[in-house]
Amino acid sequence: MRRIGIYGGSFDPIHYGHLHLAEEARCMADLDQVVFIPTWVSPFKQDSVPASCQQRLDMVRIAISSNPAFAVSDMEILREEVSYTVDTLRRCREMMGEDVRLYFITGTDAFLSIEKWYHSDELLQNYSFIIGSRPGYHEEDLDQVIWRVKSKYGADVIKLEIPQLDISSSRIREKIEDGRSVRYLLPDALIHYIGRNGLYLGLRTDNQKDPDALDFDEIDRDIEEVIRGRLKLSRLTHTYGVMEEAVRLANRFGADARNAKTCALFHDAFREAGNLAHGAIAADYMEEEFNIEDEDMLNAVRFHTTGRKGMSLLEKVIFLADAIEPNRKYPGVNDLRAMAEKNLDNACLMSLTRTIDYVRSQGQDLDPRTLEAAEDLKYIMSGTTAEERRFHE
Repeated sequence: MRRIGIYGGSFDPIHYGHLHLAEEARCMADLDQVVFIPTWVSPFKQDSVPASCQQRLDMVRIAISSNPAFAVSDMEILREEVSYTVDTLRRCREMMGEDVRLYFITGTDAFLSIEKWYHSDELLQNYSFIIGSRPGYHEEDLDQVIWRVKSKYGADVIKLEIPQLDISSSRIREKIEDGRSVRYLLPDALIHYIGRNGLYLGLRTDNQKDPDALDFDEIDRDIEEVIRGRLKLSRLTHTYGVMEEAVRLANRFGADARNAKTCALFHDAFREAGNLAHGAIAADYMEEEFNIEDEDMLNAVRFHTTGRKGMSLLEKVIFLADAIEPNRKYPGVNDLRAMAEKNLDNACLMSLTRTIDYVRSQGQDLDPRTLEAAEDLKYIMSGTTAEERRFHE
């Protein structure tokens, strides 16, 4: 039986970090071939991808041309819609036949949430996994997950301990735009292709280029890959709905739409942790794993379920977008949407009040921050001054 590795990613551009992991997987797992599958770009981020689908395909072809065991497929790009891992592997099996063992190549962070992936049981029972891990990095957590899925599903999992190459596509794009050398980060032939096609130039609109500035387009692409692995289809659909609504509300009421989009993508990434915990966990993940230190963004994710006293404009946008995104169908949601068209504060207060009434009707404990947020908005809408509010408090 042939053994084929499947390696998906945006590859924008592909670099030596990608190639190193693929070669290690091929050698250690005795693979006959590794197939690179550049992902299609979802409609929510078409405007932010510097290289076209065809250019990304070309770059992968150039980068792997010297390795006869590497191949590239355009199946995801031709499909022109967001795909789940299980969809991709099903199509690979259909094209390659039943006498092929497919190994999906991924990293530690993604595999830790494998049991939350869409149709995870089918994935773990019918396909193999190769995990590129770094010694000491979430190693105990990874070992526990591997043991559990092997015991529960009979999963075939190969763990590779490989050195982490400190290379990222976003850093490469920044260096190219700044006129700095990217030699030894990716093949020379690929550098020539990028230069001939003028890729990754003029990505920033400011005249003062800050090499330390965060690339939120890259962050959005990375977190979307994470949530596509972690979230069930219904929750992923909700997340995209919140993102669409958050951007719309931000543009309507004058918040930063760029930040609203990123916060919306993060907001339910750890929904399995529970109603009150998942926002804080997601905010910590934003800060620790993506170096997002903007307190306004962190708070927008941290308090998107409960609200809080003194909510910023961005916090209100994310809070309300979560409540009225297009897929929500609870009683009264259309009234809330109608209010959101008129007044952001009124709509947030309406949502908070309904939450308070519902939680109390269920005999459950109410988070005090929700009560404080509602009282704060009442003061704001009554026109009470800060001094008067301090007196009442």
